[in-house]
Amino acid sequence: MDCKRSSSPESGAIIGGNEDFLMEILLFLPVKSLIRFQSVSKHWRSLILDPRFSHLHSLHHFHHLCHKPQTSFLLCDTTSRASVCLPTVKKLFSFRFRFRYQKILQSCNGLLLLECGNPHSGPKDYFICNPTTRKYRKLLPSEEQMEGFLGLSIVFDPSISPYYKVFSFRTNDLYSEWVEVYDSETHTWKQRVKVPHISTQVIDGVYWNDGIYWIQPRLTSFCFSSKDDCYGFNSKHKVPRVHSRARENHVMESNGHMHYAVLSLHPDKNYVYVYEVNNKDRIWHLKYKASLNPISSEFAGNDGTCLISLLGIVRGERKEDSVLLLHVPGKIMVYSFCMIILRCWLILQQRTTLRRDNCSFCLRMRISSSIVLLLFDAFLPSTRLTLL
Repeated sequence: MDCKRSSSPESGAIIGGNEDFLMEILLFLPVKSLIRFQSVSKHWRSLILDPRFSHLHSLHHFHHLCHKPQTSFLLCDTTSRASVCLPTVKKLFSFRFRFRYQKILQSCNGLLLLECGNPHSGPKDYFICNPTTRKYRKLLPSEEQMEGFLGLSIVFDPSISPYYKVFSFRTNDLYSEWVEVYDSETHTWKQRVKVPHISTQVIDGVYWNDGIYWIQPRLTSFCFSSKDDCYGFNSKHKVPRVHSRARENHVMESNGHMHYAVLSLHPDKNYVYVYEVNNKDRIWHLKYKASLNPISSEFAGNDGTCLISLLGIVRGERKEDSVLLLHVPGKIMVYSFCMIILRCWLILQQRTTLRRDNCSFCLRMRISSSIVLLLFDAFLPSTRLTLL
């Protein structure tokens, strides 16, 4: 049997002449190799620069090269000053926003939706910010969009598309609202949809499973479907109620799971309840319950009030890998559901105490009157998932 290899020119001609086969091979190459291979021929250059190939290459590397987001922490005050802490390094790094007056409206898979401008006077500008690459994209709503303006929400899922969408909500009359859609692929507001009016504020939304959720503990919650050609509001089941005079409520998405976490505080009974939405029936189920009684007396104020504050939950790949993030004066603590251990994760330079709000529905968690802790997903700067 003849075991001689095929000649290199003949093999190259076969590969080069089959575009689908060539594309399959190029999908496995890193970006640096693709840049070099653009000089092979005009055909290769055209294929590599094609937006369809760029999209497929981004999705392929997201799934196969483990470019998964890491839950990171952004500690910022009311000015442009901030600090970033990555999970692998227990240290705060300086971070400065481009604008002095900015408010973080939403965090979604590594992108931040910002409102910028003097909070007391003047018009507001809106930006999409990638804190990993420090790039910004200014959104330019029309004057008509700003009439009856209710709010903005961002949708970004890099496992589906490298592009994000921004939804602008404004009132039309007592019975309906207009929803306009900004597409980052074309950098334009390209759709306008009329939907029924809902009795809730469209602020502090959380994106999960093709929808933007506005969760209200004592009222009916709503979800806005962000799927193409399926835009609209749907009412959802009420979230579970935890009877406690002193409590904090947080709704957040972590690692593909939607959670509703409640910190219930009593003089001698301090618990954290974490509920999760089931993908099938969309009903909240109790997932975790943690007792903070062993440490509650250590962090009690002068009036006996417990100074432990709930920051959020970081969901692991496995149930036992999930942890709670808590704030006590001067420290950020981590509670392991599996080990039932509370340990210090980060010492803050400034000793602060929490200003409690009855409800908080964003990934933005206050730890003082002027400092905010934001959980966001940071992607590696080398990925091509975010096109600003």
